[in-house]
Amino acid sequence: MIKHIVAAFLLLFTAQIFAQGTYIPLGNEAYHIIDRLDIRYGRILPIQHTSVKPYSRKSAAEIAEALWFSNLPLNSRQKFELQYLIDDNSEWLDSLKSKTDKPLWKFYREPASLGHVDVKKNFSLKINPILAFRVGGELGNKDILFVNTRGAEVRFTIKQRVSFYFSITENQTRTPKYVQDKFLTGSNRYIPGNGYWKEYKTTGIDYFEPRGYVDVNVLKHISLQFGYDRNFIGNGYRSFYLSDYSSPYFFLKMNVNVWRINYQTIWAELINQYTRGGDQQLPKKYGAFHHLNFNVAHFLDIGFFEGVIFNRKNQFEFHYLNPIIFYRAIEQSLGSPDNSLIGFDAKANMFNHLQLYTQFILDEFNFGELIKNKGWWANKFGWQIGAKYIDVVPNLDLQAEFNMARPYLYTHNTGSNVTANYTTYNQPLAHPLGANFYEFIFISNYRILKNLNVTFKYFNSIYGEDSTDAKTKTLTHFGGNILRSTTAETVQGVYGNKIGQGARVMQNYVNLLISYQPWHNVYVDAEFLYRNKNSKINSRDQETFYFGIGARMNIAYKQYEF
Repeated sequence: MIKHIVAAFLLLFTAQIFAQGTYIPLGNEAYHIIDRLDIRYGRILPIQHTSVKPYSRKSAAEIAEALWFSNLPLNSRQKFELQYLIDDNSEWLDSLKSKTDKPLWKFYREPASLGHVDVKKNFSLKINPILAFRVGGELGNKDILFVNTRGAEVRFTIKQRVSFYFSITENQTRTPKYVQDKFLTGSNRYIPGNGYWKEYKTTGIDYFEPRGYVDVNVLKHISLQFGYDRNFIGNGYRSFYLSDYSSPYFFLKMNVNVWRINYQTIWAELINQYTRGGDQQLPKKYGAFHHLNFNVAHFLDIGFFEGVIFNRKNQFEFHYLNPIIFYRAIEQSLGSPDNSLIGFDAKANMFNHLQLYTQFILDEFNFGELIKNKGWWANKFGWQIGAKYIDVVPNLDLQAEFNMARPYLYTHNTGSNVTANYTTYNQPLAHPLGANFYEFIFISNYRILKNLNVTFKYFNSIYGEDSTDAKTKTLTHFGGNILRSTTAETVQGVYGNKIGQGARVMQNYVNLLISYQPWHNVYVDAEFLYRNKNSKINSRDQETFYFGIGARMNIAYKQYEF
């Protein structure tokens, strides 16, 4: 697959190009800022398709510039947020400049970069360190919990036509016990959000995290991105399409942005599920995804999604390179066993304060069985509805979201290899709970001072886990574990399926994060976490009390929200 994609990429590279630059890393503070600006000023801003993430730095700069010269009355918080976007994306601004009053020797001549080179529109280079240090404790755990991250990121643009980004971090961490369960137990162990890892002092982990890509435009409105990173599609805190929960993956992305339309195609090489052991060539599988977003009106976006996961013994299925035709039609014409899904999403901004959004994913469906209402196993779908309300009182933003997924969503059967489930590196590509769950999310974000932010999160979820059958002594399959092979013969029951079936779990997750930003992208953090898992199987009950403090620079705060 790699040699064919590289060949295609190099061919397109020879065309006339007008790059739109590098992208803002997921989790950056800019996402909440752009959300706020979109809700309040979306009717006058340059069209921003907020369901397609990561955002380009050029788009963020255009938003900041449009508002800065709009003559709209802006309060101190809005000016601070605009200045953040200006400082963070200065290479795309001509009329606005970002400078530090007192540079640190020859460094930090602008707030957002340790070192930079700007040669008008011919060349721009920015270099930054990546640092994160945190220490904490968990009640009932004698070990000290910590995060130790060191690394660097580099981004540069040539003639505003070709852009490159690269970052790498070296990490050692010891997490709370509920996260340790993911990499210390089971046959398909993994680190949430990461790929290869090794053990560090028994209960810790040590891993590299490289990310990088090159971005060009083959035409004025058509861009290509080729690299190794994550993608996110949707306006919610969670996504049923693609989320930032999984490890990074290798991909080629084509983005068409013209008039009120954004059309994105992603071709990805994924890692099939595997059992951790000695050095080995990890099995591959592939994914192809389309998402069309249409700005119907200045306040309303609608989107359509389709995706397919497949395997051809380490060979890409070239039929799926077609960026237009429906994947379901290809799958049927090939007589393939591939796993295809379709989806719909929408977003509406109202009253300059409120945003409503929704997302729906459909894996398999039989209308006749749905009408019978007997809980047929293969009616597999998920649904999200949510709302964001900014400035409930000045500087206080709220978000509420409800997610539900039927049992067996994202699962598939392609024989003993189970190659077409919706995962990579043993991790869900979409929602971290997989399937067979209800989830309610509440988030408040309060900027007490312009550089002091308090974020409170509450997650309540009900889901069903597999267990060992008391009579047969075999592992049950109730549809929450999407790594399992799924057919009418392997499910726990053809009828009578409902959300939360199996070993029912009620879980509460409470998180309080206080972040102080004394300099641009430098944060001092204090976090309190409480997580309670109450299972039908008493031995699986868990209760976590965690408190940690730390500092970070040019990196998002790492949290395990499941």
